[in-house]
Amino acid sequence: MSSPQLGLVVIAYNQPIWTERLLDSARTAKSNVAVHLFLHSQDEPTTAVCERLAARDEVRYYPHGENRGVSRSWNDGILNAYNEGADTVVVANDDVLPATGDLDRVAEKAVRCDDRYIVTCAGPHERLGRVLPSHGYSFFAVNPVAIETIGCFDENFFPAYCEDQDYARRAGLAGLLEENCDDTMVVHGGSSTIFASHDLTVQNSVTQLHNIAYYMRKWGGDAGNEQYETPFDHSDFGLRIGPERRAAPYGPGYDRTDRQLVTV
Repeated sequence: MSSPQLGLVVIAYNQPIWTERLLDSARTAKSNVAVHLFLHSQDEPTTAVCERLAARDEVRYYPHGENRGVSRSWNDGILNAYNEGADTVVVANDDVLPATGDLDRVAEKAVRCDDRYIVTCAGPHERLGRVLPSHGYSFFAVNPVAIETIGCFDENFFPAYCEDQDYARRAGLAGLLEENCDDTMVVHGGSSTIFASHDLTVQNSVTQLHNIAYYMRKWGGDAGNEQYETPFDHSDFGLRIGPERRAAPYGPGYDRTDRQLVTV
């Protein structure tokens, strides 16, 4: 197998050391990696690292400087990477570090298993103190079949949490399956961004509850207890969120209007 063209999407908030190590690890990959780096804060050490990393040829830098939402930047990064010709796209938290060869293993597994919508990976979880068989949506590849079938992440989840549950829910209803790359040792710190900031922790205690409430309104129940098979039990709403309507996928009365909750 020839080396795949790989997009790597990373959001940076307040973990400059992790972020730099992650991007350094991408340089050791055999795959041809284009990094899509999104800055989501005004944190000075993180901004300085991102600006330095932005000088690298393989880095596409998006210096938003605001906590605009994980779904929003994941969507932008994934779509931009595929528009550049990527074979698959890996999305990584800013507190993960792949072992040597892990990025290639995940990318190659994704290309081989192109009928699977995502490919997850294994490795140690520092906060939990054990090796997990899957890091879930902390470090995963998104294949083209996902974009073709269920489209984008729902940007009504912000700034973080529940967007992965929603994507998995739509994938399951669409009959898509995931794959796991079990021969990796990707290290995940575990919610390091939130634990590093008191203000962010306080904000998350509010915004996560609003995300859960939106999920329950959308699917008629919380994770594992969903009642609806279409969003909001509405026959006009399909499972796919097209790129062209990702900012407001459902319209007035359904899309959220409370972004003022996010201040840090």
